[in-house]
Formats: sequence, structure tokens, C-alpha cells
Amino acid sequence: MTTFANSLLRIEQLEISCQHDGKWRPIVQDVSFQVFPGEIVALTGPSGCGKSLTAHAIVGLLEAGSRVTNGQVFYQDRDILTYNIHDWQQLRREEIALLIQHSLNGLNPIRTVRKQMVETVSQRKQSTSKKELDMYLCSLLQQVGFTDPESVLASYPFQLSGGMRQRVLLAMMVSLQPKILIADEPTTALDVINRERVLSLLKKLQHDFGLAVLLISHDQQSVKRLADRVIQMDRGAIIR
Repeated sequence: MTTFANSLLRIEQLEISCQHDGKWRPIVQDVSFQVFPGEIVALTGPSGCGKSLTAHAIVGLLEAGSRVTNGQVFYQDRDILTYNIHDWQQLRREEIALLIQHSLNGLNPIRTVRKQMVETVSQRKQSTSKKELDMYLCSLLQQVGFTDPESVLASYPFQLSGGMRQRVLLAMMVSLQPKILIADEPTTALDVINRERVLSLLKKLQHDFGLAVLLISHDQQSVKRLADRVIQMDRGAIIR
């Protein structure tokens, strides 16, 4: 049995409400769970049960019209729900990375992969020569399974398949050296081969970097082969 240290992330009685007819109505209630260093936790359940809302609340990215109305979210024993905008930005830049559900929306279609990766990498890596930077970008892409990273760097996102775009985003997340990666439905709209490739890649990143992963997915059968623990949600609440 795997043994974990103190939790990195602890969610306690989280309630998320949406505004409707001028009133705040709870749509996620009493959600509590923990994520420990170096483990993969799968948060599963049917579409619309509140999984993605929970993920976005954890990183301070709820859309307008939604807000946390009760509960606490602790990252390394700090209640991050008290954070201001600057604190949230720093948290997402340095500690918790969010891989969004639709990968094309996460990349600018009219900018090359290289330009977008440079922008992300520069958040953590000090300035260096173009040659050294390109070598680093290529190594990141190789870590996520690309055998021709130079070609990928020169490409525009619309020239890449969904599975390739998802792996580019994973490489960008890895460059931020987060402690936790939240992957929100990372295999949605991918074919079977790319679905398995992305899930295997998450397992590899967990192993290679000691990365904790919160995997959001409605595909319980696929993720339970990968995850250390599975938490199931339905109708806005944890059921087991």
C-alpha cells in the first residue's frame, strides 16, 4: 500500500452556488477530499455533476455568476479562498497547473507553438540564449512523447491533432514545475489511441516528477486503472 505524507490539497465542505433570478442557489454542496504528494486522484461522475466547477473553484477560475458560498480549500495548509487576484495568479503560475477540458481553446490558433511555449516558460525560467531555449523546449516536447519536436514548435495549433495539442499543453504545464496538475477531462474528444496515450503520459509525469494529479473525468473505467484513488460525484455531491 502506498503511503503519503500530509496532504498538499484539502477541500472541506465546499459549496459552489450560481446566481439565478437574483438569488444564489447551491449546485455543488459539501464536497470534501484530499490530494497527497505524488498521487493521482480521479474525480469522476456524469457530465454536469459539478466536477469541473470544483476544479475551477480550486484555482480561482469560476466564471461570473458562480462563486464559492461555503467551505474551505487548503493548499499546504493555507486557505487559498482568501487569496486576492495576484495571489491566485501566483498560485496558478508556480504551484497548481490547470489543464483545461478543450485543448484548442487553451492555445492561440494564429500563434506558433514555439511562441506560446516561450511565453509560458518565461514565467519560471530566466532569460537564456535562443539556442538554449530551443533545446529546452525540444526536451519538454520529447518528455511528452514527440519524436520531431522542431516540427511541432514551428506548427500552428490548428495543424495539430487534438491529442498533439493536449500533449503540447502538458509540456507547457510541466515547464511551470507545479506541485499539482489538475487535468479537466483531458481525453474528451480524443480517439482511443490518443486517449490511452494521454493517460499513460499523466502516469509517466507522476512518476518522473513526483507530480500530484487531480484527474477530472466522466470515464470511470479508464481512470480507475490509472488512479491511486477514485472519488465519485453525482448531482453536485460526493457519493463515495
